[in-house]
Amino acid sequence: MLANFLSVLRVLLIPFLLYFIAQGPAAQLQAVLLLLLAGATDIGDGWVARRYNQVSRLGKILDPLADKIFLTCLLGGLVFWRALPLWLLGMLFARDVAIVLVGGLLLRSQGLVIAANRWGKYTTVCMVLTALCYVLEAPSNLRTGLSLAAAALVVVSSLSYAQLALSLWQRDRT
Repeated sequence: MLANFLSVLRVLLIPFLLYFIAQGPAAQLQAVLLLLLAGATDIGDGWVARRYNQVSRLGKILDPLADKIFLTCLLGGLVFWRALPLWLLGMLFARDVAIVLVGGLLLRSQGLVIAANRWGKYTTVCMVLTALCYVLEAPSNLRTGLSLAAAALVVVSSLSYAQLALSLWQRDRT
């Protein structure tokens, strides 16, 4: 299925993207192009799945997992090579670990899949824009502002996912 292939492709782009980020300004264009391609696969996998009726249980798990792996690796590389704040990576990583653990518990115990919600999508978009600013070595005030906005969205999306998980857990308990 093309939709699932696009999710896998996003993960396969990681080592190439990190290589270009590590090269610094000389490979800035290549890094930006790969980041845009990864973003296109994120948009494309959902669109293809809905458009061609390829929505699957595997895809509902694979797409958000690919997003989490991609963003964590990307931000990790930016912490190492471009001075992205470690606390931002830590916040995203903690949220994603909680989502995977709670989501896995709900999947295993009740067969439920926690779908990405709008706050999670807003967070992803803001994180990618923040990453893009670090790749492009944008002015410090822009990088800081986007980092703070991304952090705020991590908090909001964490609360949103916690509320969703709790309601799913309680709904199936009654």
